[in-house]
Amino acid sequence: MSGLRGATMLMRGVIWMNLALLFYTWAVFSGRKEGLHRKHLIIFGIGLMADFLGTREMNHVVAQFGKPPLWHTLTGVASLGGMAFHFLLALAASLMGRAEAINRVFHRVSLSIYSCWLVAFASGAISGMLKLHR
Repeated sequence: MSGLRGATMLMRGVIWMNLALLFYTWAVFSGRKEGLHRKHLIIFGIGLMADFLGTREMNHVVAQFGKPPLWHTLTGVASLGGMAFHFLLALAASLMGRAEAINRVFHRVSLSIYSCWLVAFASGAISGMLKLHR
């Protein structure tokens, strides 16, 4: 692959990951303030899809330019899995019509998973910038 193609993949990955950050943040804090509603599920789903697409693009980049640090891979896999679990919990609560009953547990879990996701987001940005600097 050419350098231009790699830069394009990197840019797409950065855009997708920043969209994931935007939508996750919106869903977690808006849902915490207003309670779990369908709109939060939709926003959360968009964030999860953006995270998946960003992760996929970044995997193409690392295949070309080298692997990220192990700690980033571990936090990234854990947080993507956590966010998927978080989304499925919200979906189940919504489909069962028990969103209010699940709100307390959901919001306790959501900040923990969101914090883990932020660590993965920041570690990816930092490790990527360090690689570019070298």
